[in-house]
Amino acid sequence: MCGLFFGSSGTSKMKQVKENSQEFVDKLHDDGRHFGAVSEFDDTYSVGDPRKTSSRVKRDLDSLSTGGGTALYDSIIKSVLTIQHARVEGNRTAMPALLLTFTDGKENRSEHDLQDVRSAIRKAGFTPRNRCYFAIAGIGDASQQELKDVCEGGLGVYTHTDDDIEEAFKLFIAATLAVVKGRQSYAELRKNEQSKSLKVLIREFEGVEIMPMEYMLNVDTSGSMSKTA
Repeated sequence: MCGLFFGSSGTSKMKQVKENSQEFVDKLHDDGRHFGAVSEFDDTYSVGDPRKTSSRVKRDLDSLSTGGGTALYDSIIKSVLTIQHARVEGNRTAMPALLLTFTDGKENRSEHDLQDVRSAIRKAGFTPRNRCYFAIAGIGDASQQELKDVCEGGLGVYTHTDDDIEEAFKLFIAATLAVVKGRQSYAELRKNEQSKSLKVLIREFEGVEIMPMEYMLNVDTSGSMSKTA
């Protein structure tokens, strides 16, 4: 189960995120073989139902709107627990699972802290050893150190760009395609965490059939997402 997510002038960050998320779904979602879910966070967190068809995932993306602060840590914890519960309940433990989180701001609303996030990932076994993969992309005011700290020690991969949403979503494509080749390729992606390595990885995985999987796109819908990038 994988998950994804108006300014007064120009194109808002939310509009760009929706467009890039839908492109992600178009490229990588295989109807009937993949489960995709859309979750969102601002002051709180909510997650949609897992969808088998790309059209339903994109419909959920269209419904996202902005407002509130940034409960980043709470959203990661709840996403991990939601995915793991769905896998057990649906008896889909053989499928790889991805959690893909996008944010444009610093953590400022969560009840949990960084160590809670890292502990939750470990306790849930949401690691490459169990065919579970976590990636996080940030732009603008998102703290690169914060993203790095969440992923440190092999718990995930991260990237950060100034305001390039398209470049940030390249991480999600590369992370998803890395799952095709399994744990070793994900480790390679983690070792080359910065965006400059993503084009090489994408070329390497092009043309390879994506195995059945589940993913969640967890998207920051805080008020700052209404501004232009």
